[in-house]
Amino acid sequence: MASAAAEDANCRTTTGTQDFYPGPSAGETYDSTFHNSVAVPPGLYSGGFVPQGLAYWNDWDGTSEDVLLISAYHSSGSGASAIWGIALSGPRRGESLGHMLIPNTHAGGIVVTGGHVYVSGEGGVKYWSTATVRAELAGANTNKVIQPKGTQDIAGKGSFLGLGGGEGTTLWTGDFSDTSHESMWQYSTSSTGALTYTGKKRWVPAKTQGMAVVGDKYIFATSYGRDKRSNVWVRPTSYETDITDGTAFCMRAPSMMEGLAYGNSNGNEHVWALFESGAEPYVSDPNTLNKITNIHWADGSELAGLYGQGD
Repeated sequence: MASAAAEDANCRTTTGTQDFYPGPSAGETYDSTFHNSVAVPPGLYSGGFVPQGLAYWNDWDGTSEDVLLISAYHSSGSGASAIWGIALSGPRRGESLGHMLIPNTHAGGIVVTGGHVYVSGEGGVKYWSTATVRAELAGANTNKVIQPKGTQDIAGKGSFLGLGGGEGTTLWTGDFSDTSHESMWQYSTSSTGALTYTGKKRWVPAKTQGMAVVGDKYIFATSYGRDKRSNVWVRPTSYETDITDGTAFCMRAPSMMEGLAYGNSNGNEHVWALFESGAEPYVSDPNTLNKITNIHWADGSELAGLYGQGD
């Protein structure tokens, strides 16, 4: 795998004058491209959960209401993990839908596609029908752990998930490394929820925590360490070679960025970004650069259009 030693030097680093997130400015480009969206549910934090993956769910209950789903592990290390929901549109915008408890997992990624909700971790995925998740989030939010409809081993570690983009129902799953470039693999879904490897494999930057596909561009979120900046990368989907400064655009972002999601809500194509820095132990640590409890959003076309501009 390729070294990541020089990556940060290739990213736009000029600081801005942001005022929409705590802590120092990550960078002028980030501050002018991203904006505040809905807040992570306070109950997620008070319940001891740490947010990891982010997914967009259009018209989740037939009322034209869109939601964001967050996958989160429990900070105890042994407690049940969870899927949390937040209303993104309509009169309930910003309201928490509560949670559905799931078996213990790092919950590094989450995707909604093909009638199922997938959560990754530990070299595999767990999946539930969207009907099950819908019923649990709309219900009483009990402390019962909802067992998955199915589980499946996948290539790599399942560190993150991303929706495949384009026509059909596919997803990407990939590996995290803090020292080297890694890979992601594409899978197609089925009516039963089972996944099939498509044979497509691509490079990802070091420290990748989340990804999304916007048109013909991959968007990657990379981070490692509460006291270090994150990065956002934009790269054409046509490239199969390793990632270099000449084949990608990169900008600095606030610390501890995690999952990304892409979707069209109320006619607006957005990329949403999640941060884990609002959870313990990070939020009470003075070394955490940016203690962020809101999800951020960027216009999808604007973000994808940064490719080709100088870092």
